[in-house]
Amino acid sequence: MHIAMLEVIELRVRLHCKACEKAVRKALCKTKGVTCVEIDVILNKISVMGYVDSKRILKVIRKTGTRAELWSSSGLLPYKFSLYHS
Repeated sequence: MHIAMLEVIELRVRLHCKACEKAVRKALCKTKGVTCVEIDVILNKISVMGYVDSKRILKVIRKTGTRAELWSSSGLLPYKFSLYHS
């Protein structure tokens, strides 16, 4: 049996326009291991769910020219779920 960690990574990201949002969403959705992307423009928050690590997600977002930081810097910590795959 193989144990995989499904992570939910929350980030603070300033999206200035719809084009920025679209570019970030497209880059994240194309990233291997990402299963879900939720963007809240009002809160400047992106939640990414998948079998990925936060460093990789930060790098993908920053490659689009958008600044990003982990939401945990404001006191909220990312959390993990354990899923079992056979």
